[in-house]
Amino acid sequence: METNALENLIFARKSKTELIDETILSLQCLLHETFSEKGRPELKSEFPRNTCPNDLRIKLDNVVVYIESLHKPGLSIEVILDIFIHSTKSELGTYSHIFNEEGNLVDEMLVIN
Repeated sequence: METNALENLIFARKSKTELIDETILSLQCLLHETFSEKGRPELKSEFPRNTCPNDLRIKLDNVVVYIESLHKPGLSIEVILDIFIHSTKSELGTYSHIFNEEGNLVDEMLVIN
């Protein structure tokens, strides 16, 4: 089966671009909420001291399609974003969304190195 035909089948409900955009928007909202005035101090403490949102950059790492796994039968799609400190260009962590075959969010993960 050709790659385009397979992608059309997998991303029939929501396009790959829509899933990527949804994940980026979610991370941007989380970062905004974390570093806002009221903020989320428990999450903010995971970032290096004196970090502000303007210090961070987001880059698409990968979109992975899992046909089946031990924990999740059926198809799932993971969109993985890397988070970088802009000034040092060092990777700070990753953020990902896992979607089911209908394109609905089933899990999200934030890992700060």
